[in-house]
Amino acid sequence: MKKFEEICLLVIDDIKSGRKKVGDKIPSIRAMAEKHKVSKNTVVNAYNILLEQHWIKALPKSGFYVGEDLSNTPMLNSTSFYTGIDLLEQQMINESYHKPGAGRYPKEYMDRLNLESYLGQVSDSDEVLHFDRGNGDPSGNILLRGLIVDILSRRALTVESQNLLMTYGTNHSLDLIIRHFLTKDDHVIVESPGYYPLFSKLDLHQVHINAIKRTRFGLDLNNLESVIQKNHPKILFLQPFAHNPTGTDLTVPNMTAIQALCMNYNVLIVENDPFLLTRNNAASYFFNKDCPVIYVSSFSKTVSASLRCGFIAASKPVIKSLTRLKMITVINTSSNTENILNHLITSGALANHLQALKSISYEKSAAAITALNKIDGLTLYPHNPSGNFLWFRIPMDDKRAVNDAKSNNIFIAPGNLFFPSDPAYFALRINKFYIDKATVKFIKTIIFNNH
Repeated sequence: MKKFEEICLLVIDDIKSGRKKVGDKIPSIRAMAEKHKVSKNTVVNAYNILLEQHWIKALPKSGFYVGEDLSNTPMLNSTSFYTGIDLLEQQMINESYHKPGAGRYPKEYMDRLNLESYLGQVSDSDEVLHFDRGNGDPSGNILLRGLIVDILSRRALTVESQNLLMTYGTNHSLDLIIRHFLTKDDHVIVESPGYYPLFSKLDLHQVHINAIKRTRFGLDLNNLESVIQKNHPKILFLQPFAHNPTGTDLTVPNMTAIQALCMNYNVLIVENDPFLLTRNNAASYFFNKDCPVIYVSSFSKTVSASLRCGFIAASKPVIKSLTRLKMITVINTSSNTENILNHLITSGALANHLQALKSISYEKSAAAITALNKIDGLTLYPHNPSGNFLWFRIPMDDKRAVNDAKSNNIFIAPGNLFFPSDPAYFALRINKFYIDKATVKFIKTIIFNNH
């Protein structure tokens, strides 16, 4: 029997014997490792299995506790592996002493790098400080997933860590979802205007894109139902809040109608929420047990573009399938990056950063809206100040506007890029954080010909 299995059975025996009851705390990773003279990696692997099978649960900033009453459950559910991806998973979690099937250098050959010194002290708790020299948990850092569970629960979205998969950000999340659910000639629905990197991914997989107008207040519902009835799309890709590029929110009546249509016609909603951490309202209007939804968010937008880290929230069977696909394509996400985020969250640094960012964001929104509203002929779309973008139609070809701006040493984003097919109108997307006097003057005098 492998060491991590022995740890699993010790915990389960405590539960089944009644020595530990539902809600009782179990030893920390460090304490368990010291008590049984095993590595912390061994305990992490054991606890991951116990979490997956609901013997225990993880509470952020608190520790591990006995989960559900499983007294009539077999001691340990273990299965053999037969496929290539199963072999890969075993290489990531296997704790056998002899490992001729492993695919990486032995740990002792890598210790001399002393990589912990480059990360700094992650936390006062060595459970977060632990540096994983292996491939790590294929679902992503278990402690970070627990912290995300806590973040989402405060935003009225209840999930468990087994409902989460860590990714390299929103684009990686969308790529996994597309690869898993779609095949050539399938139909999907996207917003128009909408998130342009998504269009390229769908084109790459030769998927038929059905564009639905995103108006000032939501999707065109009549057009949405007509497209669903005609083409039977598998997925509706949606960004309800602080939309890119329009900066708008869907109204509650609009979301209610969208949800009803998707449930009636069995269309999966993939909800993208890049500004989760800077918004104050509920994380998701759509995510519940009755409506098929996959929720996607990211730390990259609000923490650092170079810190590629996001997550997918979905049903456990979907997460399990996406985890296997993740292993096939990228093996795993970076445990170093995820440990940095553990530190940012548990130290309070992220909360302080977000509070400051929210304050600045609202100030920038007010200043940008005031400046642009003074331009005759310019009408802004409704704007969620939690997001970055302002959107407005213009009276000239936006490609020409971009060239004119370039000659004035100004970079702007043309509206035509955000339409999956021929644009319905000319427009510009402006990032409120970069609006200055020169930009306002250019928009006023060159684009709207106000002198």
